[in-house]
Amino acid sequence: MKRWKRACAVALGAATMLSALTLTACGGRKYDPDNFLPEGTQENPYQIVKERATIKIFVPRGTMNPHYSDMKMFKVLSEVTNLNFEFTEADTAAYSTLRSAAWGDRDNLPDLFLFSNPISEQVAYSQYGALVRFNDGNMTSGGVQAGNLIENYMPHYKALLENNFNIQTATSAKEVATLPDGYMYCTLSVNDVPRDLTFKMFLNQKWIENLREDGRTMPDGKAIPDAVDIQTVEEFIDVLRLFKTYDANHNGNPNDEIPVTAKELSYLRNFILAACGYVTPEIEVTNDGSDVVFVPQTEAYKKYLEIMNVLYSEGLLHGETFSIKTDQQLARYGLEGRLGCYCAAAPYIIVGDDLADDYVAFGPLTSEYYTGTPLQWGFSYFQPDGAVIPSGTPYVREVARLLDIMYSDLGVQLISYGLENEDWTWDNEEKTSWTFSVPETWTGTQEEYRATITPNVGTASGLYWSYDFVGKMNDKTISSLNKMSERYLPYLKVPIPQEIKLAGSEYDTVTTIRAGMDVYVSSMEYDFVTGAKKLDTDWDTFQSRLKQYRADEMIELYSRAYKQYLASKS
Repeated sequence: MKRWKRACAVALGAATMLSALTLTACGGRKYDPDNFLPEGTQENPYQIVKERATIKIFVPRGTMNPHYSDMKMFKVLSEVTNLNFEFTEADTAAYSTLRSAAWGDRDNLPDLFLFSNPISEQVAYSQYGALVRFNDGNMTSGGVQAGNLIENYMPHYKALLENNFNIQTATSAKEVATLPDGYMYCTLSVNDVPRDLTFKMFLNQKWIENLREDGRTMPDGKAIPDAVDIQTVEEFIDVLRLFKTYDANHNGNPNDEIPVTAKELSYLRNFILAACGYVTPEIEVTNDGSDVVFVPQTEAYKKYLEIMNVLYSEGLLHGETFSIKTDQQLARYGLEGRLGCYCAAAPYIIVGDDLADDYVAFGPLTSEYYTGTPLQWGFSYFQPDGAVIPSGTPYVREVARLLDIMYSDLGVQLISYGLENEDWTWDNEEKTSWTFSVPETWTGTQEEYRATITPNVGTASGLYWSYDFVGKMNDKTISSLNKMSERYLPYLKVPIPQEIKLAGSEYDTVTTIRAGMDVYVSSMEYDFVTGAKKLDTDWDTFQSRLKQYRADEMIELYSRAYKQYLASKS
């Protein structure tokens, strides 16, 4: 993705190409402006066109997903809107390359890029008129004065924007959706479901109880704390040492316990780093809110590496951590009852239903180094990556209405769990809870069945994943996950406000810098954690190399943008 953005931005800068893009994007399809129904019909308010028309949509597709044309969500949307959908599906493993090819084939551009629209791409392409402005009162398409799409054709989305999607947060949905030129080129992806606002760390409470039964104590002689009562990373490490030393799983073998593990350090990195004062190894706002830093340049990151090296050198961190790449590989050990601590979306994914209740969510932690307010990496409620409409398609009004339906109650339900009274039903007249219906003949998991309905499974794609609906699901496991996740909510820190946008050339600069630097940082992290490099002798060299990779220049770009953001708030 990073390499082709620069090439595409340059290409789009050519006036001749832009002209061709505008004239041929619809691929020669004839457009009848009178076929459009701005408000549906009396019988069907969702109907968008009188006679069927085809909308071309570019989408990401994960390994769990069937073809989009086979998903119930889009079958229902096709039925109620009277639109046909022609999908170009990009496997998530090759998404960037295929997306680049889609933009490059200007004779066959889709009418809609749905999900996963990079903000850097929007900033670059918007400069050349390649994207439709959702809030442009003078917008014309297909020979029709369409005007402001949000005002004229997207009443549900407009109301949600006005009410900040009913989310009590200082972050403004409108500001996140708006580029510095004042226009919105992409709709928002919105998520306010607690279990999806951060990752979760799970610790084996059953092992703690087993060790207590065996008379084991903490190094100071005090009782081993419950998982939820562990406050510092030092306490956490002491518990892991007990897991390693004794037969914590009570299977008669004191040597098969794996104290802590993760997929390639995924999220475990963030968990330990947060105990040192930052939540990601990225660009992040300082905790006093005064500026931004590149975390690998901080003493906090050095302390994180020191802690990780202790975990690795003492055998507390699973030796295969860096080679484990999937939940399935991790579950091999979980199903054997060998895991003390791990990060996952839910316990049962790694350890199965039989052992899931042994684990509880715990943290966030502080440390002897960082004694401030506990921190947990928080995912933003609003992401400006939902849907973009390429300039040149005549179906701008039709796509706008389609997107608005996807933000309506019907759309929220479809993207979540499907169609009312077919895939799920309300449990009572008050509509305080509902139950998902998985056919008795289905032999896979509940999530695998949900993948036949919605792309939200596998790619996590969804324009509006709403807690007002999702939170009412009558499911013990899901309710437990939401409750577990609530412990993190007071401590969530978004690394950098989503409202902050760089200029197109600045994104190109950052892309160039990160292309080499990210590989280097990842390699050095591995070396420091495993002990191949020593913090007391190699840290200064690491810092010097970061400067050579132009880390300071990158920081300056974000610092300037952040200070402009602060000034706009004052």
